[in-house]
Amino acid sequence: MSLAGLFAVLVIGLNLLALPFVLMLLLSAVSAMFSSRKTKLLQTPESRFLIVIPAHDERVGIAQTVQSCRAQDYPIERFSVLVIADNCTDDTAAIAEAEGAEVVVRQTPDKRTKGYALEYLIEQLQASGRFDQLEALVVIDADTVASADLLRKFDAKIREGHDWIQCYYTVANADASWRTRLMTYAFSLVNGVAPFGLFKLGLSSPLNGNGMCFTTRGLRRVPWKAYGLVEDYEYSWIVRMAGERIAFVPDATVKATMLEQGGEAAANQRRRWEFGRKEIKKRLFWKVLRDRRMGLLERLASAVELKTPPMMKLLAGLAFLAILNIIAALAFADPLVHPAAWVLLGSCLLMIAAVGLYALSPFVVFDLPLSYLGTLAYIPIYAIWKLTIKLGEKPTQWVRTARTAER
Repeated sequence: MSLAGLFAVLVIGLNLLALPFVLMLLLSAVSAMFSSRKTKLLQTPESRFLIVIPAHDERVGIAQTVQSCRAQDYPIERFSVLVIADNCTDDTAAIAEAEGAEVVVRQTPDKRTKGYALEYLIEQLQASGRFDQLEALVVIDADTVASADLLRKFDAKIREGHDWIQCYYTVANADASWRTRLMTYAFSLVNGVAPFGLFKLGLSSPLNGNGMCFTTRGLRRVPWKAYGLVEDYEYSWIVRMAGERIAFVPDATVKATMLEQGGEAAANQRRRWEFGRKEIKKRLFWKVLRDRRMGLLERLASAVELKTPPMMKLLAGLAFLAILNIIAALAFADPLVHPAAWVLLGSCLLMIAAVGLYALSPFVVFDLPLSYLGTLAYIPIYAIWKLTIKLGEKPTQWVRTARTAER
């Protein structure tokens, strides 16, 4: 075999390894782009909700969050808002109470994560008997504004039979800086197109920590047991490995305020997300493949999801592989007649189509302004920043991210 032939075989092998990720991008994008985003609302809402806001030293934004939750377009007698003032050293509890929220104060310094706070509250609700009077808990972060139709759309999904629901989680201060615009675009992909596409393909959406809804009947089957650096992602896999499916609601939103610039606070937040997810993916991969409670298609798709690298690395890797395909095809003496060259060029076109459709899908699915295309020019700067923060040590405990207003 010639040198060109050996090179072609090597590149084709790399294409086969990349094929599951390419298909995942393509299918999720196409599915999201050609599915209706509209949730069919019911005339008479029935579900009884408790909106839970875990808060640790959140005096800056807690008032706005409570206000948006209490302003839901939903019968006032069928929902209430509760703030868990979790190990607070400021006046978060007093501010939340002044805005009309019920407040539960928790002081357990050795168990500081949102996961422990939620477990504590659920235990308190069960002990008091209040848990049995509710249909669902809705979890909202303390720096967030919820859309007014959130509960009505969760109610519609619950009455369709869904016990686990995630809404579209995006950025509140999208136009504050190039960084928040880029995060808005990234969130529209990772928190929007990808979960919406997977759900419409009959698979499960992940949970994103903010804008989650759990029915009490679901929590009885799969109790909350997630306490790590990314407790939401961890619990979503606990739910999915129990054979359950998480629904996605694309037309209800929670919008959280993001840091406008980089710095140590943003680095700590990104480090926690990256290390936390990487650890869970590594721990669960083989367990997911062997778990008989999940269907075969769900297991295979989940295995691909668990092995998918961070989006920046995946897109960069596919771009590099597309270039290798072209080089390998042109290395043949007569590429127009060589079958391997056509395979390489066909694979290259498939990758371009998958990445292109996925990259453009937010502008179709979530009506992202076309002006955000210019923001993509900052991707190399953001990529370099991410590479530098990954050099740090693995976080050993949860650390609260300082808000922009505080900084």
